[in-house]
Amino acid sequence: MVSQVWGKVGKILGGLFLVGGGTVSFGILLGIAIGHPGGILLTVLLTLLVFFGLAPASLGGLMLYTSFKAEHYAIRDRFFQLLQANQGRLSLLDFAAATRLEPAIARRHLDLWAREFSANFEVSADGDIDYIFTNRAIALPESRWQGFGQTVREIIKSL
Repeated sequence: MVSQVWGKVGKILGGLFLVGGGTVSFGILLGIAIGHPGGILLTVLLTLLVFFGLAPASLGGLMLYTSFKAEHYAIRDRFFQLLQANQGRLSLLDFAAATRLEPAIARRHLDLWAREFSANFEVSADGDIDYIFTNRAIALPESRWQGFGQTVREIIKSL
């Protein structure tokens, strides 16, 4: 639940910071290119560029990245909860309804996990596709906080 809320709020705020910081950065860089300022004015413009352009844009990009990761982990956690509740049997419609995803997107997630865990398929009498996962897939993986720690480590490594 918290991951879904953060996913939505993080996308909105991240987008605003990214667009705002990018716009300020573009404006300052354009002013520097056109005006060819020197001395103290150039120093002030570069300082403004860093604090009001590049920093917010970077923060916005980081917020977007973490919100997408949080949303991914929320979907993944819900998938494993459904697998445990249904003893490894999961239909596309049940998964789409539980995660509030469009069926096409839910199918992509399920197809990816079906390949990863070597799931079998059955077509029900209604024509729905049931994914049948083995006991290996039903066990819950690492917690969300371990995934968050891994994300933070990846970000630090990339800097």
